[in-house]
Amino acid sequence: MAEIKNFNRNQFLLKGKDNKKQKETREQEQKSMDRMLARHRHVKVYTVLIILAFLAVLALVLYVNWKSKVYVDYEVVQQTEWTKSSDSRCMNLAGTLLTYSNDGMSCTNTKGKVIWNQTYEMQDPIIRTCKKTVAVGDYNGRNIYVSNTQGILGTVETTMPIRDFCVSENGIVAVVLDDSTVTQIDLYSSTGEPGKPLASFKTTMSQSGYPIAIDISDDGTQVAVSYIKADNGKVSSSIGFYNFSAVGQNYTDNLVSGYGYSDAVVPMIHYMENDTVFAVADNRLMFFKGRQKPESISDTLISEEIQSVFYDENHVGLVFFNPTGETTYRLEIYDTNAKKTNEIAFSMEYTDILFDSASVIIRNNNECLLYDWDSRLKFEGTFMDRMICLLPMGNISRYTIVTENAIQIIELQ
Repeated sequence: MAEIKNFNRNQFLLKGKDNKKQKETREQEQKSMDRMLARHRHVKVYTVLIILAFLAVLALVLYVNWKSKVYVDYEVVQQTEWTKSSDSRCMNLAGTLLTYSNDGMSCTNTKGKVIWNQTYEMQDPIIRTCKKTVAVGDYNGRNIYVSNTQGILGTVETTMPIRDFCVSENGIVAVVLDDSTVTQIDLYSSTGEPGKPLASFKTTMSQSGYPIAIDISDDGTQVAVSYIKADNGKVSSSIGFYNFSAVGQNYTDNLVSGYGYSDAVVPMIHYMENDTVFAVADNRLMFFKGRQKPESISDTLISEEIQSVFYDENHVGLVFFNPTGETTYRLEIYDTNAKKTNEIAFSMEYTDILFDSASVIIRNNNECLLYDWDSRLKFEGTFMDRMICLLPMGNISRYTIVTENAIQIIELQ
């Protein structure tokens, strides 16, 4: 029995040694497998990083090439026959073509299809727009016709002669009316009752002066008015901001803020957004901010003579003569925070300057200059047909051109 016990004990010891070796072997195999898996993961990670780095470099190269690309020609990729009457004028209305004359106006899409027609009789129609909305009236007339890119909204009828007006995106019209001794400013809805204003306030020369510029916010609740006044042989100007929302009801005549300027004339004032307004005087550029009560954020004196002013919702462009430079003109562009973002020197005689999301466009009836927003010249060319209107398409290489007898979509090359 003793020998059997000894044998079993020895056998157990031997078996234990084998199990220990097997365990060590398994541990080594597991470590080896872990190293292989880790190496494989590292290889995958490095491969992905190399691919991403390659794609990033490729994207950077393509971007640099695209940014530095200069176009030298263009191709007409689509053309639609279109006929304009000899006495009509054309303009861009939110990507559609607005045509107007003394007898009426119409809206046409870029495929030449007429969206709507509006007839009227005027001596010299005045056009006012706000994004996709347009209003047309006649100095000394009593009717203002309001439409947008979808259709006709309605007609505003006034009880006194019209001196000036503006329109909001939702079809609210602010009208300056003359009653000899008193100037009245009325707000009308294009779909409201004829002759019945939504709101009204009066001004006199002895108090605030005579209104020479007016604009209304996109939503139709805010109105900005520029007044001019002569006192003891001196000319001064003032700007009044009127609020016709609930906030403005707490102020006399809804006048929530105002600013005065001595020895200045302010012939232009415009809402860039509901909370941003710019104004241009003969000697300064002003910016105001505030949705309910606009406050001055910038008042820049200008010693040079301003030749032209162009603007959109996000930019204001001032054109000056450039007598000391190599070019004829200098364009300075400001954003809604009154910061000068671009300066472009050019010599081409111009009829219009447009600010598109992709480019700055300077043109006349035959020639065009295109700059990107880094002020790099991207295209300089002459068109075969006389251009009466140009519609940007949000792409620096693609535009819609309207000629006397066709609507063309062109691709720069």
